[in-house]
Amino acid sequence: MRIDARLALLGAVSPFVALPAFAQQAAPAENARIDDIVVTALHRATNVQETPLAISAIGGEALTNQGISTSDGLAKVAPNLVIRENANGGSRIIIRNIQSSGEPTVGLYYDETPITGSTGVGNDAGGTTPAVRLFDVERVEVLRGPQGTLYGASSMAGTVRLIFKKPNLTQFEGEVSGQLAGIAHGDLGYNAQVALNAPIVHDKLGVRAVGFYERIGGWLDNSVLGLTNFNDSKSYGGRLLARYQPNDDVTFDALAVYQKREGYSGLWDYKKYIDTGVRYDQTLDTVTPQTDEMQLYSGTLNWDFSFATLTAIAAYSKRDLAFSFNYSPYFRRASVTAPGAAGCLRYFGLPVGAGAKCSTAQVAEYKQDYIDPFLPAPTYQPQSTKTWSQEVRLAGGERLKWTLGFFHSKRRNFVRSVITQTTPRGEIIFPITPFFDRTVDDTLEQFAGFGEFTYEVIDGLSVTAGLRYFDYKKKTTSEVLVGNLVVGNEPSPASTNRASEDGTILNFNVNYKITPDVMVYASATQGFRPGGVNQVVGISDDQAAYAGAYQSDSIWNYELGVKSSLLDYRLTLNANLFQIDWNNMQVRATANNGSFAFVTNAGRTRIRGVELEAIGRPIDGLTLRASGSYTSARLRGNQIAVPGVTISGAGLDGDYVPLTPKYTAQGSAEYVFPVSDTLEILTLADIGHIGSSWTEFRRDPTRDYQLRIPAMTVTGLRAGVQSSDGNWGIYAFVTNLFDVTGVVNKSRGASIGGDDPRGLSVNAIAPRTIGLNFRKNF
Repeated sequence: MRIDARLALLGAVSPFVALPAFAQQAAPAENARIDDIVVTALHRATNVQETPLAISAIGGEALTNQGISTSDGLAKVAPNLVIRENANGGSRIIIRNIQSSGEPTVGLYYDETPITGSTGVGNDAGGTTPAVRLFDVERVEVLRGPQGTLYGASSMAGTVRLIFKKPNLTQFEGEVSGQLAGIAHGDLGYNAQVALNAPIVHDKLGVRAVGFYERIGGWLDNSVLGLTNFNDSKSYGGRLLARYQPNDDVTFDALAVYQKREGYSGLWDYKKYIDTGVRYDQTLDTVTPQTDEMQLYSGTLNWDFSFATLTAIAAYSKRDLAFSFNYSPYFRRASVTAPGAAGCLRYFGLPVGAGAKCSTAQVAEYKQDYIDPFLPAPTYQPQSTKTWSQEVRLAGGERLKWTLGFFHSKRRNFVRSVITQTTPRGEIIFPITPFFDRTVDDTLEQFAGFGEFTYEVIDGLSVTAGLRYFDYKKKTTSEVLVGNLVVGNEPSPASTNRASEDGTILNFNVNYKITPDVMVYASATQGFRPGGVNQVVGISDDQAAYAGAYQSDSIWNYELGVKSSLLDYRLTLNANLFQIDWNNMQVRATANNGSFAFVTNAGRTRIRGVELEAIGRPIDGLTLRASGSYTSARLRGNQIAVPGVTISGAGLDGDYVPLTPKYTAQGSAEYVFPVSDTLEILTLADIGHIGSSWTEFRRDPTRDYQLRIPAMTVTGLRAGVQSSDGNWGIYAFVTNLFDVTGVVNKSRGASIGGDDPRGLSVNAIAPRTIGLNFRKNF
C-alpha cells in the first residue's frame, strides 16, 4: 500500500505535516507532495512548509488517533503549547510561556469566529476559555508567536484555529464513532458521535449535521460527604452547517453550534496526598457542580472578484457558565482569628484599627451568631457572556499579495457572586438565600482596521509588512447587594468605571527559499491585548485608585526560522529561535485578605527560546515524529505593589513567569502494515513531557511542595485493525499508561485553607484510562 494512502487515512500527528482536505476556498495545488497541507492562517491558501511563521497543522484523523476529543488536548501534538485547566470551568491556553491574568494571550477561533472566556469577578477572561468538541474536523492550526496584524487582540502569543469540515455539495456521506473507556480508580465512560452530510441542491446547496454525547466516569471521592467517584460529567451538543454556492465565485456558509457540559470541579486535596499518600480526595463540606453551555451562530461570505476575494463574517455567541466553590475555610479562619478581625469589630460596632480586639466573650458570640450560620459556605457564581463580532476583508494580488480589513466586536459579561446555604449533603439550596451578593456587568467593545502586504522581490525572496490600528472601550458596573462582615464588603450602590485606549501594532517578515525545499525566514512581530477597568466596590479609596483602570500590555517577538524537506521528503526538519520582550504585564492582584481579586499592570519580561520539529519515514508504513521546545521567561526588574494591595507572589528581577515550563516535548511512533488486500493493522505509541514550573514568581525551596508543579511525562498506546480504504476501524487504547499523577495547577488562598500554609488543592490529569473505540464512514 502506498505511503500517501496510509497518511491520508491516519492524518498527520506531526505539528507540521498533515493531509486533510484543502481549505474550501483554496484550489488544491497541482502535483501535491506527500507532506503538503494547505492552511489559511494568512487569510489566503498557503502550503504549511512555505508559510513563513511557526505553525503546526494537525489533521482530523491524527486527533482521533491521539485520543484528542476536545481543544484542551491539543498540547499533545504542538510544541510550546500548554493548556492549564481551571478549577472553575474552562482553561488557560499558553504559547511560548506568555501567561497571566486578564484577557486571553492566545486567540481561539472556531473557523472564522473568535471565542473568548468569561471575565468573572476578577476580569480574567483568559482563564476560562471553553473547550470545543473536535469531531468531523478538517484540521487544527496552531500559530505560535504574535498574530496581532491579522487576528488582533488576545492573539499576542499566538492563535489556535479549529477548522471543521464543510458540507459536500455533490454526495451523501457520513461518519459514526463510539467509545467505551474505564478510568483507573473510577467508573466507566462512553461516547457516541455522528456526522451526516446531504446535498440539497446538487452542486449548489448542502448541509452537514454533527451530534455527540459523552459521559466521562468519575474518579474523585469526597471523604467528608461520603461520596465516591462523584466527579462524573456529561457533555452533549452538535453543530449544523449549511453551504450555498450559486456559482463558482460566491460561497456562503452558515453555522449553528450548541454544546453543554455538566460536571464538577476537579480540585482535590494535595496536602492529604503529601501526608498520607491518598490521591483524588476532595475534602470539602460542599459539592462543587459546574455547568458550561455555549451557543454560536455565524455566517461567512466569500466572493471572488478575480482581482481579489471579499470575505465577510458576522457572528453571535452566548455562553452561560455557572460554578460553585467552597468558602468554608475562609469563614473558619475568620472565627479563629476573630479577636483582631475587622469583621468581629464591625459586628459589635467597635472602631477598626491597629491593636483593636474583641473580647473573648465577644469572639464566642460573633462565632456562634454570625459565622456558624454561614457554614457550610459555598460561593455560587453564574455568569453569562454574549459576544457580537463582524469582520470584512479583501485579499488579492500575485507578486504583491495584500489583505485589507475591518473588525468590530462587542462582548457583554454579567456575573453574580453569592455566598449561600447548602443541604446536609453539601448541595446549594434554591432559591438562593444570600449571605453575600454582588454583581458585575462588564462590556468590552473593540474596533480595528488592518492591512498586510507581501511582495516577492525576486523569485524565492519575499518581504511582508503589516499594521493594525485598534481602539477599545471597557465599561464595568459593579454593585454589592448584600454585604458580609467577614468578606469585608458592605452594601454598595452600583458604581460604573470606564477605560479606553487606542494604538497600532506592526508586523515585519522576510523569507527566502534557498532551494525549493528549504526556506529561511526572519520576523519582528508585535502583539497586544486590551486593558480595562476592574470592579472596585467594597475596597478602600487608595486601593481603588490602584485597582481601577489598567492598560493594555504588549510584546515584540523577534524570530529566525528554517523549514526543510529532505531525503526525497522522507525527512522534514523545522526549527526556530525567538526572543520576546513583554512590557507592562497584566497580573493578578488581591485585596481584603484575598477575597477581592483584580488585574493591574506590573513588570516586564524577556522570553527566549527554541522550537524544533521533525518527522521521518525511514521505511514504508513507519512514521516517526518528534517536537519540543526550550523556553525561558524571566522578569526584568522587580514588580511593585502599594499598601493594601498584594500582587500575587510579586516577583523580583530574574524570577520565572508562573506556570511556564522550560521544556516541552512530544513524540510518537506509528506503524501501519497490511495483513490482506483489504485489512491493515495500526499501531501507535506516543509520549508527551511538560517540564516543572512554579505557581508564583517568588520561588521558595521551603515551600517546594506548595509552589512547584512537578514535571510530568505521559505515555499512550493504541492498536487496532482497519480497512485499507479507510472506511472503518476498531481500536484498543490506553492513555496515561503509567498512571502518572500529573498536576496541572495548584490552588491556595481564602477558599483553600485560608492562611493555613499547608492548605493546598490541585487539578490533575485523569488517571490511566483503558478503552475500545470504533469508527465507520459511509
